[in-house]
Amino acid sequence: MKELRPFKDVQLQWLRLLLLDTELSARAFQFATYLAVWRCNKGKGPNEGKAWPSHAQVCEDLGLKNEKTIQRLIKELDGKWFDIKRGNGLKHSTEYVPTKATHLAAQELREREEAEKPDNIVRLQTAKGRHSCPKSRTKMSSEPGQECLPKKGKEKTREKGACAPDLPDQGQSGPPRQCPVRTLVVVRADDVEKIAAWDQWLSDNGFPPLHGLSIHGRDGSDHGYLMPRRWVPTNSEDQSMVRGYIRWSLAHQYGRPTFSDPERRRGQHNHNSRPQLVQGAGL
Repeated sequence: MKELRPFKDVQLQWLRLLLLDTELSARAFQFATYLAVWRCNKGKGPNEGKAWPSHAQVCEDLGLKNEKTIQRLIKELDGKWFDIKRGNGLKHSTEYVPTKATHLAAQELREREEAEKPDNIVRLQTAKGRHSCPKSRTKMSSEPGQECLPKKGKEKTREKGACAPDLPDQGQSGPPRQCPVRTLVVVRADDVEKIAAWDQWLSDNGFPPLHGLSIHGRDGSDHGYLMPRRWVPTNSEDQSMVRGYIRWSLAHQYGRPTFSDPERRRGQHNHNSRPQLVQGAGL
């Protein structure tokens, strides 16, 4: 059997396979996602990929009324998605580990995805194909100082007293440039599946996770993150658009707009200000 990667490296693929299991109940799917995303140990060592929350902690986190529901969910997931080692309740909580079969299936899925989308490698030419650059050297003078011929363009500018144009859209002084995205939706903070998918995508693209970005927003009483899409983009055009938005949000921190703003609700906003929020579209 091949060596398994750390579970955190195939976590997203594991969740995708979990979504395809139509025999799981809704509560069992919620419990499995909770263990894999929230309680899974992402550190190194023998405990990597394991989770051991107490029954009381699970009831508090998932809003369960009693521990009998947990026993039913354990019976449904044991041996299929998790290898579960039941605790005795005396400072020994139940231990959950993703089964080797599902771990291996998630790893094979990631390997297929990596094979289908190889990195674009620019191969360097051999020594014979190098550029031929003429050898140059600076002519040194024994006389102090340096004689420079006047530039015609500079002399004309001095005569007219002209100044260089201000280009705020190219990073010069002036107000922040316009956001590359016109509309945003809210990805709810309690939607663990979407949050895990977005964090994995951001990590693969060299960005901090959602909680490390200043893109918090809310839709009524639901808090979350302002994003151009509800789900991780799949095509190159959407991915490029999301990357531009993340770079813009990192460079231009602004306040946290809400849906109660009547001017935003009507869509009447300055094109050089924040993007428009779509009410309820990200829930």
